[in-house]
Amino acid sequence: MREIIDDRYEITGALGAGGMGQVLLGYDTVLDRAVAVKRIAVRQFASRDDLAAEFVARFRREARVTARIRHHGVPQVYDAVLDARADSVYLVLEHIDGTTLRDFLAGLGTALPVAVAVAVGAQIATVLSYAHALPVVHRDLKPANVLLTRDGVVKVIDFGIAALLDGSTSRITRTGSVLGTAAYMSPELVNGQEVGPRADLYALGCVLHEMCSGRRVFEARSDFDAFNRHLTDSPTPLRTLRPEVPAALEDLVLDLLAKDPSDRPASAQEVYRRLLPFLPPPGAPAPTLPAGHPDPTRIFRCPNPPADLESPPPAPAHRAARQAMTEAGHLGDAAARYRELCGLGRFAQAAEALLAVVDEVARRYGPDGTEAGDLHRDIALALAQSGEQRRALTEWERVEAIELRVGGPKSPRLRRARVAAVGCRAVLGELSAAAAVDELYRLFGEIRGTDAEFGEDGIRLRLAIAEWLPAAGDHTRAERFLTQLRTDLEMLRPADDPVRRRVEELAAELRR
Repeated sequence: MREIIDDRYEITGALGAGGMGQVLLGYDTVLDRAVAVKRIAVRQFASRDDLAAEFVARFRREARVTARIRHHGVPQVYDAVLDARADSVYLVLEHIDGTTLRDFLAGLGTALPVAVAVAVGAQIATVLSYAHALPVVHRDLKPANVLLTRDGVVKVIDFGIAALLDGSTSRITRTGSVLGTAAYMSPELVNGQEVGPRADLYALGCVLHEMCSGRRVFEARSDFDAFNRHLTDSPTPLRTLRPEVPAALEDLVLDLLAKDPSDRPASAQEVYRRLLPFLPPPGAPAPTLPAGHPDPTRIFRCPNPPADLESPPPAPAHRAARQAMTEAGHLGDAAARYRELCGLGRFAQAAEALLAVVDEVARRYGPDGTEAGDLHRDIALALAQSGEQRRALTEWERVEAIELRVGGPKSPRLRRARVAAVGCRAVLGELSAAAAVDELYRLFGEIRGTDAEFGEDGIRLRLAIAEWLPAAGDHTRAERFLTQLRTDLEMLRPADDPVRRRVEELAAELRR
């Protein structure tokens, strides 16, 4: 039994956990899209009413704080709900397909190229500038709370311990509690003093130092040791650790790590301005990074770039959905789930159910088997129904390649895939309507005069031609073609057949 929140959000997997609760992968069944659901189970504080009230208040404040920061570098808040049992609170957020900066650094195992580190730092500074203008202080900025998307956009997450400075919320931090992460905490936060935006700038200095040097500002044996070092020790200058770092960048990081907040840069805007000279200009070559790693310099090298049509993005929930499906069962479960979701009109989620088992099908039956072709066909059908024609075309091209190897150039299954791909390309503007009609007529010529002309594939192909002829402006030929198709269908199909109904609709549109 799948968990449903507020009769709308279906929980499909786990994304992570933290002190505030769980972060779950969910699906918005109304808008047919993946979401992240952040949950605190209030029942864990059942014996401590004061703790329960504090965590719920902090959580609700997080929802309001995050929703107020209107910038693409902060995940969008979609909803905040209570479940039917009213013992848990939920925050429904934009789901980000990416990796944390912590994992990004760990995966590289070394310092970042300077341009990459600066690009991440500049994007963080931009987010902080929007937050501090409210004014909101994050208070727990660290690599684990920075996400990098596939196209290199930085997202700052988890404002769970953020403090609003305008007095609109009550102070709920309990006396004696430590909020933050030792390796990135400013001296004033360590001391339990009131903190302002410059505490976030100190943390940004820690993050920049780590990205540029490959090591934390202060390596410590314990949190207590880290606290003391933030209070008393001077950071090692970057150029001592890495001589090629520009002197002005070293100066900025040292200024950010000043013990006294008044000695740090005045604002996130100033930090951005001081980082600007080290950012790659438009048109600069891409940095050297391992294949598959996000490139944070991309938005500076290619400002506001168009979509990459050569490499359409995967579905947002693909990795987590694959893990969930692998844990839940097998191919039969995925197929049943696909049928269920298609019946509910949730086509994007239906496609995800099958995308989750692509690797398993390839492993079990081979990547070029009929089973793989059928799987990609069903994925393509669902994606097309959800309006994702670009991704549907990619799946149809996979089906074409498989069927050409399996059945040869005369395969009916290959022809079906090519008909569908023509439709996708026409919708995407890669083919004109006239060119689409010409291609469909060519495919029709392969079966014209044979029994296949009156079979399911032939009828569907003829219907596709009838749909594209008016768009090509050839209304006369469209009328003749529809008349013949109607005549054939009257003999072949019952009156309530959906293809017959569609042909009648097309004929009525032509008459209008």
